[in-house]
Amino acid sequence: MKALLFDFDGVLVKSMEDHYQGWKMALAEYGIEMTPEELYMMEGQGVKAVASQLTRKYNLPAEETPKIVEKKKQYYEKIKKIEFYPNLLDVLQWAKEKELKMAVVTGGNRERVQETLDNFGLSEFFQAIVTSDDVAHTKPSPEPYLHAAARLGIEPKDCVVIENAPLGIRSGRAAGMKVIAIATTLTPHHLKEADVVVNNFRELLDVLKRLY
Repeated sequence: MKALLFDFDGVLVKSMEDHYQGWKMALAEYGIEMTPEELYMMEGQGVKAVASQLTRKYNLPAEETPKIVEKKKQYYEKIKKIEFYPNLLDVLQWAKEKELKMAVVTGGNRERVQETLDNFGLSEFFQAIVTSDDVAHTKPSPEPYLHAAARLGIEPKDCVVIENAPLGIRSGRAAGMKVIAIATTLTPHHLKEADVVVNNFRELLDVLKRLY
């Protein structure tokens, strides 16, 4: 293990609950009710891909997709609050001390990710940020994680992925990386494609120490 590649929403930041509220309010305008699990199972692809899936699923006209994206963003901006999970910093500090390289690999927006990392002093931990803007295919394609490994100059087999959603797990596995899933948004039952499933960051740190 030479590098740790972290998903952003639901891993580095406790934000999926706010994203869900944004989607829920946007879809309510169309008379659609969505469960949190429904969104969390789609997480990782980027906002446009999620909106496209939702418009198809609920038989909305395709031209509504960009409108839904915009509505969701507006609602999210009003309600968002940035929170981190307990013991996240312990994991980052440990990895830094062990001189492991680290990257953020997300379907999220680069500006939002960079701003969050900068505002909370976390930028120093990461040598690369890969967003949906950097790749032709988002998760579950292996491209985002392969791109991150290349940016760090580390072989995929030496990278460990930290994920919280099935599409991200598939992306990391397809890239030839070990994947640890953390049950922040979904139950372990939904994460069983990962090599290891942990409940929180304290458990994650224990697993990483054993791998190292």
